[in-house]
Amino acid sequence: MSGWRRRRARSSLGCIARAFSALSHVTNRVKRRVLVLYGCCPRQESCNMAHNDRRGQPERSPSLRRHQGGRASAHRTETSKLNDEQMQSVEALLDTIHDMAQALRATTTMDRENQLAALAQVETTAEPAAVAFAEQLGAIRGALAHDAIEVAQALGELDSRKDVAREARRARLRLRSAGAIPTLSFAPAAASRSIRQAGVSASSAPVVPSGPAASPVPPQIDTPRFVEAYVSQTREQGEVRLIVGWQEGQEASYVRGHLLLLDFWQEGVKGFTLLEPMSRGRFAQRVREFIGGAGDVTEEEGKPVSESKAITLNWAQARNLVQEALDVNTWRSTPPAADFARYRTQIEARLLAQPQSDELHQQLEAEEQRILRDGDRPYITTAMEPDETVVNWLGAWTFGDFGLAYDLLADDHPLRRQQSRQEYISLRRQWWDTALPAGLRVTLVRDQEKRASALWVPGGTGLSLGMEHKEVEAFWSVVVQESQLGGQLPELPLATISSSETGRHWYWTGYTLVHDRVVNRWFISRSRDEGAASQTLTPDELGQRIQEAHQQVEQITSQEAPDPASEAAAHALRSITGALTASLHYSDALAVQLPLDESIYQGAITDARTLGNHERAVALLERMRRRFVDEVRLRFEQGVEQYLVAEQYGRQGMAEAQASWLDRAVQTMRDVVAAEPSAEHLQGLGELLSRQGHFNHAETYLREATVKDPTRALAFSDLADALMGRITGENLDHIAVLPADEQQQIAREALAVLGQASKLDRSIPGLYTRMGAIYELLHQPDDAIIALEEAIRADPADADAHYTLGAMLMDRKRYQDALPHFVTAVQLAPLALQARLSLAACYGMLDQVTQATRELDAIDRIQPGLPQVAELRSYLAEQRKRR
Repeated sequence: MSGWRRRRARSSLGCIARAFSALSHVTNRVKRRVLVLYGCCPRQESCNMAHNDRRGQPERSPSLRRHQGGRASAHRTETSKLNDEQMQSVEALLDTIHDMAQALRATTTMDRENQLAALAQVETTAEPAAVAFAEQLGAIRGALAHDAIEVAQALGELDSRKDVAREARRARLRLRSAGAIPTLSFAPAAASRSIRQAGVSASSAPVVPSGPAASPVPPQIDTPRFVEAYVSQTREQGEVRLIVGWQEGQEASYVRGHLLLLDFWQEGVKGFTLLEPMSRGRFAQRVREFIGGAGDVTEEEGKPVSESKAITLNWAQARNLVQEALDVNTWRSTPPAADFARYRTQIEARLLAQPQSDELHQQLEAEEQRILRDGDRPYITTAMEPDETVVNWLGAWTFGDFGLAYDLLADDHPLRRQQSRQEYISLRRQWWDTALPAGLRVTLVRDQEKRASALWVPGGTGLSLGMEHKEVEAFWSVVVQESQLGGQLPELPLATISSSETGRHWYWTGYTLVHDRVVNRWFISRSRDEGAASQTLTPDELGQRIQEAHQQVEQITSQEAPDPASEAAAHALRSITGALTASLHYSDALAVQLPLDESIYQGAITDARTLGNHERAVALLERMRRRFVDEVRLRFEQGVEQYLVAEQYGRQGMAEAQASWLDRAVQTMRDVVAAEPSAEHLQGLGELLSRQGHFNHAETYLREATVKDPTRALAFSDLADALMGRITGENLDHIAVLPADEQQQIAREALAVLGQASKLDRSIPGLYTRMGAIYELLHQPDDAIIALEEAIRADPADADAHYTLGAMLMDRKRYQDALPHFVTAVQLAPLALQARLSLAACYGMLDQVTQATRELDAIDRIQPGLPQVAELRSYLAEQRKRR
């Protein structure tokens, strides 16, 4: 029965969403063409909001949508842009994500060559396809995202091709923002100097031949002596790995290590392991493994950090890092790791207590002075590009890692001149505790060509001549509560619009970054509130900026579309996204000055829908409802947008957020129906209730809709869905399973309702596929086959119709006739496991063992361990024996 729900058609809300995107605004024609030319939407408010599976196509209704786990969304969107050869390359790479991740996990303690060997298939792929693959990794959701983030992190660190590595690093950021957590790290790069030298590669640590694990331990001495310490250069990730070596015995060739995982966002001292005493050679090997990410800290430890460099520390520097992490524990009210607490007395005596020697006192004083000047800068990677620096600053500031946020500011930044590092951290933590920022989404970070201010000349930064600098702008949003302390934070920008319902605020900020050649890092020298600056423009100037943005989109889309896998296409997509997002902020400013001009809001809503930013459209409709009298119409549009936000969260695999937004949409539609129970409104509420699984209630509203408007074909179509939902076993309004005769009666009624819908509009997508499914349920196979054949004639790309027809033909032992339908179904939906299983079984029945084995191997790559695969393999083995 549950297969019925996969065959549902587009319905009223999907059609309404398409109608909204076809408003008469002159730029809307251009924006729709954007989706066609480039095969995908501009990057949405992401980090990312779920990417639309069907970019460039109209929004589908909730009755046809279904959750696409794993890499389905990314696969269909990106590979559709490639030529045949590139598509095959990317398809092959996507099929091996799980295998690559497993291979990487198996080689974490090996040398770098073996690490690269795990990525051999990517390394030998042509660069355009490799770049496309790296970019698609960031859009993967569901269970496969945990494998994707490992591959993305590996490519970002190991791939020698700059563009591939850069896209992989961006993909890693997007995956982390979506909740994927890396579970391993990768071997460090080789270097020529000893690991005991500052800034050298961890892999270059000398390995002195060590004795067996049970080698005798020298006698203890009264005062353990600090020997050496190393930290990973990963501070920009919010975590570092620290290893401290102590001499406890009389022999200097033996040391005991303390391994610590320090998290500066939430968990402070997140992991601790006390090593057994070991030779210096074994300790050097342990440093390589741990700083490179191969060594576990504790069994509970969640996400190791990966980076190639190990930075040498003295006693005072190691002490400061641990104290900084403990300060996070105090602020967050989270306990340090259990093993750290267990050995706290030992750690206090060796590392955290006030030093007794003059030498350590001098070290401590020098470290305190260095912290005032540099903070944790030495532990930040040198591999960040300017846009990555801005993204990491936004992340650190939002997640509460204000030490890192301060360290990413240049020495001449006004904030560093006004406050010390500790003052900066203290004030912002107080603000964070009341504002509770969360849900950071970065739409786009790019080089800035034009500021919001009317008085700006490119290059007029006030920086010294000859200093390398970049102008960058960021479009981003965050959920944040109002706080009185916000006025004391100069860097807190003005939100050009916010949602009173969710607390999300949208910002536009600009940054001047300077490159410090001495340390080879980019720092933020100046920060600007471009959103606030836009509100100083006159209405005429704002209107001109909006027009220029739309003209820029028109100019880009009027040209011949570039190769979708090329840098030109990526640049065009970024330009379109930036132009339309800037237009949204200018529209916000214009609406402040002309609050009663409804056309401003409608134009902005069109821009937001074109970008797939439905949550921003909801905020715009909230503002309109406070200013215009057409309450029912605006609330209905708001309910549609809330539903579309729910669908985006669903595609991202965020079930809780999806349910929350769907609840909002249902409540909005209930209010609309209470105010004006038109057929359209009743149908919208009925469909949303079906989406929630309340099929009895949905049926009531949909029947009322068909009575009010007997010509409304989609209302009949949705009513059939609600009727069939009652017999799927997923009806929240009636948990008990209905008797078989009642199920048959309801199915016949649903078939009759679909027949009525077909008389009114035969073009409803999926109409005949659903008829075929019901005929099959009613044991009328001949009628089912006729209906499914009609469905395929109406829509040759209907994967469900091909699969269902193939299954019916196979049941009749018409294997040769079923085969092409299964092949087509798999081509249209490569991740549909049931279709692949049926195709493999069909190959087996036709004695095509090689093809059947190929399909089973593909299924194992997508989802290993399915019992059906084992059964089919056994069947194929029996066939071989019979030969």
